[in-house]
Amino acid sequence: MTLHHFIGSNIELPIGSFGKNPTYKPLSELKLKGISLDKHLKKNNGSKLVKVYETEEDANGIDVSDLISGYEPVRNKFTTPFVYEVQGYLHANNTSGQCKSIKSLFNYIDEHLLEADFIEIYSCWDGHEEKEKDDSKDIVINLSTLQYGNHIRLKDLNHLCETFFLDDKQYVLVKK
Repeated sequence: MTLHHFIGSNIELPIGSFGKNPTYKPLSELKLKGISLDKHLKKNNGSKLVKVYETEEDANGIDVSDLISGYEPVRNKFTTPFVYEVQGYLHANNTSGQCKSIKSLFNYIDEHLLEADFIEIYSCWDGHEEKEKDDSKDIVINLSTLQYGNHIRLKDLNHLCETFFLDDKQYVLVKK
């Protein structure tokens, strides 16, 4: 099963990839094990540029997209008019790539969140969009004061990325 993540905002947010670090190389320069590129190279003379990630960490970040119709029921978890799906490794913080995805999410939120406004985050398993959220998992994060819940004072955004991850049926309110 897939744990889906959603964000809601009072303003429209940009969609796309954020926090990833791709480079672009001609197809002819790629050396892929077990894959023959001969017919592709002949078709475009090997000059077509393709997106390449030099490291696993370069490939991590988030993708923000419009909410597709199958996920419309999740809107009832939000008080905001604009709801988006967010894809990324946000369900754990064990690896540098996972931490980078979480940091990319909070950099994105910090960049687009207006002062004194808020953004909502909600996660649930695929197909569970209509199920009730688990109120015991609700958390408030204040990016201005670096307060995480009632008891954790963060040093900086990196500390949040080392501490935070999303869980099933969890609602997060992020303030600025």
